[in-house]
Amino acid sequence: MAADTARVAATQAQVEEIARGVEGIIGVYAKDLASGAEIALHADTAFPTASVMKIPILYELYRQVEAGGVDLATRITLGKDDMVPGSGILQDLDLGLAPTVKDLATLMITVSDNAATDLVLAQVGLDAVNATMRRLGMARSMLPMTVRALLYNTVGLDVANPAHTYELYQQRSREGYIDWNCRAYGDEDNNVSTPREMAGLLEDIERRATLGAASCDAMIDIMKRQKYGDRIPQHLPEGATVAHKTGSLRGIRNDAGIVYSPEGSYLIALFAKRLADPVAGVAALARISRAIWEGFVGPIP
Repeated sequence: MAADTARVAATQAQVEEIARGVEGIIGVYAKDLASGAEIALHADTAFPTASVMKIPILYELYRQVEAGGVDLATRITLGKDDMVPGSGILQDLDLGLAPTVKDLATLMITVSDNAATDLVLAQVGLDAVNATMRRLGMARSMLPMTVRALLYNTVGLDVANPAHTYELYQQRSREGYIDWNCRAYGDEDNNVSTPREMAGLLEDIERRATLGAASCDAMIDIMKRQKYGDRIPQHLPEGATVAHKTGSLRGIRNDAGIVYSPEGSYLIALFAKRLADPVAGVAALARISRAIWEGFVGPIP
């Protein structure tokens, strides 16, 4: 189906106008899956991914499951050393809990659980995630740090130092300590991607291009269970279904996903960095998401 080129052009202009109203840098890539029409703004610029990095981790997990290297039914017993600060619920539960790898993957996406993420990474390996991104053509995307390493870095701690503990992180966090010059907020030697490359990974999953249908169906099902809806889904109509993953750090707000509607589906990746006002940044991303729906699908009453 051919795109309405005038409507897409108007949407591009609207997206640019919304982005100009934000103090910070906003990156956008959206692609209508039927027509191939695109909306792009700083689409090839590197942005810190924050928890959007969990999409390529999920992909690599299912790749290894298909290859027979990982069993989703394996149970992992939580110990004190597995606790990771930030988002998620595992750090608040009693030690000794033994979720399956599938449970951990679900928590990693739906509530952005950081402990679950690093436990999944322990199964698949950082190097494997990076190698797979290279194979998929994600040339500007990289994942050099676990979530623990990333978060410790923001408060001047080093995971390689045994004196730098979960409790010390929590203490520094409560005191408001932040190292704005750390790797975790930079565009290099950090967990980074671009809007176009992250959307490309989602397209690979949606089109069942490199993994089997069962694996792709499972990943999409998990992403549809996402509990945070203040960005891509915020202003979309009831008929929309979104499979997505958010990401947040100080001054950073992201969301990337696949939007499904009865009239058609599209990819969307929204990234924002160096936000002076993260609340205003989230509001702008939600408005951009609505504009893209109206550009690809039609007006929202």
